[in-house]
Amino acid sequence: MPALPFSSCQTLMLHCPQCGRQYAQGEQVCSLDQTPLQADSTIAGASPVDPMIGRTFDEKYRLDEKLGVGGMGTVYRATHLLIDRPVAIKVLNSRFVEDEAAQIRFRREARAAGRLQHPNAVTVTDFGTTSDGFVYIVMELLEGRTLREVLAREAPLETARAVSMMLQISAAVGAAHHAGIIHRDLKPANIFIVQRPNTPPTVKVLDFGIAKLAAEALEEDDHLTLTQVGVMIGTPRYMSPEQCDGVQLTPASDVYSLGIILYEMLTGMTPFTGSTPLAVAMKHSTSPPIPPSEIVAAIPQPIEQVVLHALEKSPTDRPANADEFRAELYATAERLGLEHSGIPTSLSLETLRNAGTESPSGRLVVDLERLRQNRATTSGANEITVVSPAVATAAALPVSESEPADVPPIVVKSYEFPRVHVPVNRQALRRLDRKKQSILIAVAVLVIVLVGLAIVVSRTGNTPLPVLDTAAATPSPEASPSPTATPTPTPVKRTAQEQTKRPAPKKQSKVGAAFGKIKRIFKNPF
Repeated sequence: MPALPFSSCQTLMLHCPQCGRQYAQGEQVCSLDQTPLQADSTIAGASPVDPMIGRTFDEKYRLDEKLGVGGMGTVYRATHLLIDRPVAIKVLNSRFVEDEAAQIRFRREARAAGRLQHPNAVTVTDFGTTSDGFVYIVMELLEGRTLREVLAREAPLETARAVSMMLQISAAVGAAHHAGIIHRDLKPANIFIVQRPNTPPTVKVLDFGIAKLAAEALEEDDHLTLTQVGVMIGTPRYMSPEQCDGVQLTPASDVYSLGIILYEMLTGMTPFTGSTPLAVAMKHSTSPPIPPSEIVAAIPQPIEQVVLHALEKSPTDRPANADEFRAELYATAERLGLEHSGIPTSLSLETLRNAGTESPSGRLVVDLERLRQNRATTSGANEITVVSPAVATAAALPVSESEPADVPPIVVKSYEFPRVHVPVNRQALRRLDRKKQSILIAVAVLVIVLVGLAIVVSRTGNTPLPVLDTAAATPSPEASPSPTATPTPTPVKRTAQEQTKRPAPKKQSKVGAAFGKIKRIFKNPF
């Protein structure tokens, strides 16, 4: 479902003042400690009826829908009537335009925000003042959801995802620092995740220049306390110690807020919480943060060091600006092999092959962990340099006393051996597989035939041979013929000896008999 800038005010996001966990609208108490939930101090409730709906500013922008309310003003969905394009318009509160000096400061800051052309910063396209005194800023209309909504549903985030988002956020804040703008109100509600079809998510930072304008207006009036709702500059859980103390701010104050946001993305909670904004502000100034790895053990130690460096109490101990913070985070991500927004979106085929395995069907299955290890190996972080004592002394490096002073400098680098890729003809492999299958089938048939022959031979060997009757071969005495008057012909009887002189049938061997039976079986199978 598409969301728009400041839509978190339309869908109110709550937090627990004790543990800092985020909750969506509708929850009343924290599920961990049963503490009543609160909204951020800079968020005001939405008005049921808005008389601004339907008005036209400078005959160009028609206000169509109220999107949300913030501490600095109200955001509307509008239509640019001349080009029929949807835009977002933020109408500033009348407090900041009551005098001429405030209007001059607004124009200066609006011009600075308009000059800030960065892919990760919301684009300001126009600003002006209506005839009846309404001061407004025209911005691009975004679709997606805020980082606060993402954290409320998905925190803690995976390390690579959190680092990728923070690199985009810090790039936009670094561009603002170059333009002389200090944000002063960096928090998840002011960070928008834009999701467009068929493109990776893009991070947009909102409200550049507006917070500085509000701070200058407050400095000239009475100094308001942290407990005042709607006009407080900054959200207590994301404010730097110097911002809580009310001293002059530098870009390092935004770096502290970036560290808080990265801490929350990695652990799911902010490092400092309290029942009141003043209690939170005191912890920012006095209490050290709990190391993130004690909350989520999977957080790498180098990433934890980057976070804790940004959360140093003194501005001079932190990175001086967002660019230095981003450079430190980028180098750490490169050493760990984490994928991030600085990596080209289209990896080379050779890189994917080195990190993947080709399946028998020809598909390449990429192992994400192996891809990270390969990137960490090839990032140049595995080079070791050994220098001589003279060079070490010039560079103020510690040198062992036992090492002689005249040793020349030696540079040792780890060498990477290329992978050996053996080309394989898949068609030849398929033909070889078919040949093997044919051979196996032939061998199986031969084995079956041999087994059948063996069974037939064994049965034939057990059949008894025919035995001749020996009693018929012994002659028996016959009576002598008596003389008769008329001789008559008598049949001639052959003796048993003459009968035995017949040619006996030729005896076959066992193997021949077996083959004969097989032939008869094949000739007459039934």
